[in-house]
Amino acid sequence: MRKVLVASCLIGFGIAGFLATQSRAQQSEQELRTLVPKIVASWETMDFAKIEPYYAPDADLTYFDLAPLKYNNWAEYRAGAQKGLFEPNSSLKAKMNDDLRVHSSGKFAWATFTFGADITSRQGATTHLDARWTMILEKRSKGWIVVHEHVSVPLAGS
Repeated sequence: MRKVLVASCLIGFGIAGFLATQSRAQQSEQELRTLVPKIVASWETMDFAKIEPYYAPDADLTYFDLAPLKYNNWAEYRAGAQKGLFEPNSSLKAKMNDDLRVHSSGKFAWATFTFGADITSRQGATTHLDARWTMILEKRSKGWIVVHEHVSVPLAGS
């Protein structure tokens, strides 16, 4: 009888632990579903004071954007976006498609989605591109923060 009681308690604790873990994962994923659109919207401001709070400034984190091949850290990414995206353009509008997927495991999470971007140059020319975006986030003391990201467009004709 005692063994049955102990076994029942262990199973109960195991189920409770599993449910608590599932609940935390669902809560994290809901937080991310709210956060990711805010990150995308921050880029539309073309203001690094509004973008940077979402990104880890660690010196050894790599970021991939449309061009160049890679940025070796946030400082390079910031400088490249300023020169290649913000300076030649007057506006950026990014509309996320309805395919946002978020996943979390412990203190790490990833999000994937596609989006359309409309960019207006300082001369008034407009460009539209359809692209994909992947974010890797880490839960730190102040909440979720992007530690890696990859933005890309499909090859022409694909």
